[in-house]
Amino acid sequence: MNEKPNWVHIIGICGVVTSGLAVMFKYEGSKVTGSDKGFFPPISKFLEKYDIPIGIGYKANRLTDEDGKHPDLVIIQGLKSDKNIEYKEAKKLGLSIKTFPEILSKFVISKDSIVIAGTYGKTTISAVLVEIMKNANIDISYMYGGLNVNMDQTIMAKKDNTRFSIVEGDEYMTSLDDNSSKFFHYHTKYLIFHSCQWEHPDMFPTEKAYVDNFRNYIKTIPEEGMIVANANDKNVVDVVKDANCRVIYYSANKLKAFTIPDWYLEKTSKPLPTFIRFKDDPTNLEIIPYERKIIGEFNEENFLAGSVLAHEIGVRKEHIQNTISEFKGIKRRLEIKIQNEKFLIIDDFGSSPPKAQGSLEALRSDYPDSKIIAIFEPNTGNRTSASIPTYKNAFKMADEVIFPRFTKLPNVETKRFNAEELIDSLKGYYDNITYVGDDDVLVNLLVKEIELGEDVHKVIVFMGSHGFRGMIEKLNTYFSI
Repeated sequence: MNEKPNWVHIIGICGVVTSGLAVMFKYEGSKVTGSDKGFFPPISKFLEKYDIPIGIGYKANRLTDEDGKHPDLVIIQGLKSDKNIEYKEAKKLGLSIKTFPEILSKFVISKDSIVIAGTYGKTTISAVLVEIMKNANIDISYMYGGLNVNMDQTIMAKKDNTRFSIVEGDEYMTSLDDNSSKFFHYHTKYLIFHSCQWEHPDMFPTEKAYVDNFRNYIKTIPEEGMIVANANDKNVVDVVKDANCRVIYYSANKLKAFTIPDWYLEKTSKPLPTFIRFKDDPTNLEIIPYERKIIGEFNEENFLAGSVLAHEIGVRKEHIQNTISEFKGIKRRLEIKIQNEKFLIIDDFGSSPPKAQGSLEALRSDYPDSKIIAIFEPNTGNRTSASIPTYKNAFKMADEVIFPRFTKLPNVETKRFNAEELIDSLKGYYDNITYVGDDDVLVNLLVKEIELGEDVHKVIVFMGSHGFRGMIEKLNTYFSI
């Protein structure tokens, strides 16, 4: 690892990645402090597990200790405003201030950088690939933007001899001062390109702008690199035509692929579903049967993507099979929080229309006869007028949709909808969305729906990038009494 800082302070520590960096630096021996406007599970539990002190709210004096010393490094969440009092104090003191992509580039990214990119699926694919490499006893550094069910470390720093790094590559802006996508910081050599469906319209005002950004990214991958590309995504197939390196295609449904895949999923094979490598050369046949435990049929495609990359860089198939059979999933990725014969309550990171659509389609596939109620809070970029067309099919698999009070965002020039304004803008698409602006009222409404509603199995799914202010925990407390 690079020379470690003695004291790291993180402004906005309750983010999934920033909390992971806090644990990474503590693991490496640094003193770590941090602050945020509020803390909720599961991040609060994650930070508590590693005994990392956190401060609620932002105060300038957090950057000076009792001996008059200051942090060697200040990490700031990219979208924290320059009006943040701790950020202003750090600048006043002349401290080293970095965004998390810059930190990953310095402390995590290694010579053979593997990046997982795309509109959705990144976190699960990244986590699966990390576990495959660990199963194969390959030394890696890594980052994925989700918590695993055991609350284990989610970011690992590289060592001097680390060859491979595995990093989830987000296309959203690095910071308010650097509007380039985060993945441009990661010196990609090997890429899994899983999906390319227009998102973040505040940054990419048209679908073309979104796709062209990936096109520019693809061109940065060197000739000796490799791209593992989803043959079932039209934009992915189109974009990788510009690649300078070898492209390996995979398909979870080869009948609907836009090009002939090198690897494909055979769902109906007996006794287990199977990944098959077979293109034009019959001597190149590889068969990998596997068994998954986590819900969501779309995870078959996630497993396929990670498995193809692993196999192509030399990992033996038994490590792939062992990992998939043991993989328990990622917290907040269709994570079942409460379950009995009458209902399920699920926490999910589906904070954009494409992610919400994918999650709801997966739930409808696994629970075709259930009543699905979605509580949805969009991320920053999907609260704008430009985002409205992307909502057209987002909630078609839900019976009811509820918008809660939206988390307050920093002041920026772009107009952001509140919940009621967004519902009004979606009237052309939906008539089953309601707004419940009081958290306690919403919790009570869901309790009554479960206890007094029609006699049908119910799936209640919370979808959003924020923690829903403890509402799931209140439901858990109520139904565990």
